[in-house]
Amino acid sequence: MYGCNSSEENLPKGILSKKEMVDIITNMQLIDAAQKEVGISGILMGKMQDTNYTLIFNKFNTDFVQFDSSLKVYSAHPKLLENIMGEVTLKLNASK
Repeated sequence: MYGCNSSEENLPKGILSKKEMVDIITNMQLIDAAQKEVGISGILMGKMQDTNYTLIFNKFNTDFVQFDSSLKVYSAHPKLLENIMGEVTLKLNASK
């Protein structure tokens, strides 16, 4: 399968780039944080989250299936996933 030390060049075609993953996950985290601040009930929050995620996927010309597949691939490459999440953290901290 995939090794832990794989580079981005060794990843399968059709997955989102590292930059796209960083941008999408950052947007998801910001939306989730905003929804928690509003204090919406669980069922309504879930529906809003689905809608908001769809808007994020549309913004980046992707969909849940491609995002989920990409996340699974990056999860099989812990160093790359760690790098993605590190960049997400930096972007979130910079937006405070």
